[in-house]
Amino acid sequence: EPVVRHFPKPIALNDIFDLRDTGKVWTFDLGMVRNKNHYPITKDEARELTRLLLRNNPISYSPTPIPKPYAKSEAQLPIQLDTDRSGRVNFEGYLNAWFIRSFAGGGLKSLIGEYEDFLNFVPTSFNNVMDIFLTHVTNVDGIDVLHKFTCMELKTPVGTEEDLRQLVRYEDWLARKLANGDHEMVQSILVAFDFQAGALEYVRKRKRIDEKTVRLIRYRVTEDKQDIMLDEIE
Repeated sequence: EPVVRHFPKPIALNDIFDLRDTGKVWTFDLGMVRNKNHYPITKDEARELTRLLLRNNPISYSPTPIPKPYAKSEAQLPIQLDTDRSGRVNFEGYLNAWFIRSFAGGGLKSLIGEYEDFLNFVPTSFNNVMDIFLTHVTNVDGIDVLHKFTCMELKTPVGTEEDLRQLVRYEDWLARKLANGDHEMVQSILVAFDFQAGALEYVRKRKRIDEKTVRLIRYRVTEDKQDIMLDEIE
């Protein structure tokens, strides 16, 4: 008798668009911003995609173990924190990688707060990407409560007023997209080697007029070029 093989029914692209339109799946750029071979997503998005898979495939089977899986490598990819003469990191990508590695190891909670998801290069609807995005979830009586988002903009040289305006655009977008207009749910952080006077004045004015601040954090590379120290401007 012929062997009948049953293949799982995939998720239709229209389903992805529907979820994106309702804000339930939003980190997919679907090739519109840049060509990528991976898409970092939040846990809530993963739950929605799993729900669609189960909807299309109500009967599930235990996966068959791979007989000879690839050996797991413990080698750590190097992060080059080479700097110029002033001490600034040469490439923003390595500064970004240092933050993601720190978050993956459970670090920076004393500075950023407890967090759950941490993603980098997250696309937005105006063809720019957030450098780093985090969600903050607290368990209360067995219920996970999502109460804050963090968007971070990284600059290896000096942070400018225009950098802050870009960060505020991300903040406004997140408040509309994910927080139902609640700007207090979004924490904005600009990290740079130093900050122009105009940037410092912009933050002071925004805090005085809008009663909303942007956190400014300076970074310094250690002498051995292996780590970074952070210092927040009060």
